[in-house]
Amino acid sequence: MLRGIDHLYAETRRWEESVAFWEGLGFRFEEQWGSDGHRAGRLRAADARVVLAEVDDGTPALTVVFDLNDADSFEPGTAVEVTARLAATHWGTRWIRVRDPDGRSFALEEAPEGAG
Repeated sequence: MLRGIDHLYAETRRWEESVAFWEGLGFRFEEQWGSDGHRAGRLRAADARVVLAEVDDGTPALTVVFDLNDADSFEPGTAVEVTARLAATHWGTRWIRVRDPDGRSFALEEAPEGAG
């Protein structure tokens, strides 16, 4: 069952400018991470969260990530194109990726039990 929007995932090739943009809207970093020149972090403003991730090339993605409860029981409708079945992520969650009729990608993510 979907419980709401968990966060917005935004990729950027212009790290400093993007950080300034989100901070200008009132967001502040809760956490930052990265390695090998790749920077990322989670920003928060009240109940709104954005995960900002630096990328080197391509068109930066923007993905809405929904909070999913009981992922094993979740059955998307027949009109939903599933692009990635339920799988574990390297950051400790499980998610499903879907695409809408206009080609936009969304993620439905389940946090580990006891998180959040």
